[in-house]
Amino acid sequence: MLNLFDHKHTTVAVASTTILYTISMLLLIYGLFMIRDILTLIFLAFILMVALSPVAKKFQKYLKLPRLASIVVAYFLFIGILVTFFSLLIPPLIAELTGLIKFINLPGLQQEFQSFEFTLDGVSTLASQVGSSVGTFLSIISSTFSGIFTTFTLFVMSFFLLQGRETLYKKVRWFTNREEHLEKAKDFINDLEAQLGGWVRGELILMLVIGSMTYLGLTALGIPYALPLAILAGLLEILPNIGPTIAAIPAIVIAFITQGPLVAGGVLILNIVIQQLENNIIVPKVMNDNAHVSPLVSIVSILIGLKLGGVIGALLAVPLYIVVRTVYVTFFYHPPAEKITRP
Repeated sequence: MLNLFDHKHTTVAVASTTILYTISMLLLIYGLFMIRDILTLIFLAFILMVALSPVAKKFQKYLKLPRLASIVVAYFLFIGILVTFFSLLIPPLIAELTGLIKFINLPGLQQEFQSFEFTLDGVSTLASQVGSSVGTFLSIISSTFSGIFTTFTLFVMSFFLLQGRETLYKKVRWFTNREEHLEKAKDFINDLEAQLGGWVRGELILMLVIGSMTYLGLTALGIPYALPLAILAGLLEILPNIGPTIAAIPAIVIAFITQGPLVAGGVLILNIVIQQLENNIIVPKVMNDNAHVSPLVSIVSILIGLKLGGVIGALLAVPLYIVVRTVYVTFFYHPPAEKITRP
């Protein structure tokens, strides 16, 4: 006779080591989350290192400089380019942005920028108008100091990473002494420098080229506020295909309002020509030896980064994808063996 009340009990035993391992992993994830700002700074320093490392190697090779001297020269060159670029760019950019804000007549901002000039007195006056309390002013000072300190720390960290670049892979000895692991770590650093550094340099070149072409074209067509529009086009170059299209919209609108439909059509043709040159000549030429990231992957990565980490997450999304891809290819991917054809 069938006993309907006869139940079998299954006992699941969980080892204490499994529980400790799980708790340790959760604590590790929580700890990494708590220091995410520091990890972001380290990652930015690593990106700067892989971008400048080939430059330092070229100075070391062709100028016969010692390693330390070549790194110092590379840094001075990089900082000199940044200082020159911003010193030439910021004053006319502020002036044109002021005119653009007046042109689009944003409520509340037009009055603030009506008599603004890019001088120390002008900046102080604007700051006093914007800062409605002592707390706001102190917050601005604190943010500025924090930004300067973070930038200085970034350069110092990347400098030391560059200085120890050739032996960086040996840090894996903290975890293992097996030679095959050392070789894997060396291959990983070399591949990551080639791909990530190449992507960073390639994107900077593309931004500069597209921004310059846009500025020259808009200036030739007599479009006002060409400089901020060109900078927008250069910055949006990080979004393949979509970015240039988005950047073209305000330029066409301003051209239509200020110059009429004929000139707006000329701006449209200008952007089409620039995009065709970009897709068929500039991008293949610049990215030929650099990391190849498909436009779809770039867009999806940036959208995910923007959702999870805001602007910083969007900026670091593609570099993080390149790191993850390199980790997978170096340590986990095993290509299938070629089929043996029998005679």
